[in-house]
Amino acid sequence: MVVNRQIVLKAIVTPRLKEELIAEVREAMDRVNETQDQLEMQSRRVMLELQRTDLNRAMAFRQQIDAEKRKHKDLKDDLDERLKEYEGLEMGSEFVRGLLEGHVEINPGDNLKEKLGQAEILTEDDIIREIRDPAPTAAR
Repeated sequence: MVVNRQIVLKAIVTPRLKEELIAEVREAMDRVNETQDQLEMQSRRVMLELQRTDLNRAMAFRQQIDAEKRKHKDLKDDLDERLKEYEGLEMGSEFVRGLLEGHVEINPGDNLKEKLGQAEILTEDDIIREIRDPAPTAAR
């Protein structure tokens, strides 16, 4: 029987990886700032119109805008934390890039904990350097 399990994708920190991670976060920050600026401009126009026509709707709209601004602030704070983390990465250390899903064959008599144990793929500048699998497939 074949079952799914998670595989951790790790990367060895190199100058290239560190630059890529930092660039990704800065681009995301720029997009958040652009979205926030557009929201601000659009909300001013709508708010002026609503204030002239319906004060209750204007107040509800203001609350929606304030909630959206808080979301953007929280996102920017998260990105800022991530940027600090990436800037502090040490060369040669291992960094978790994400999770993949893989399959493993299980049979009666197998140690389930071992078979479903966390496998890892280690890369260096996108080249696979090592596959760490606690449950290697053995010929039966």
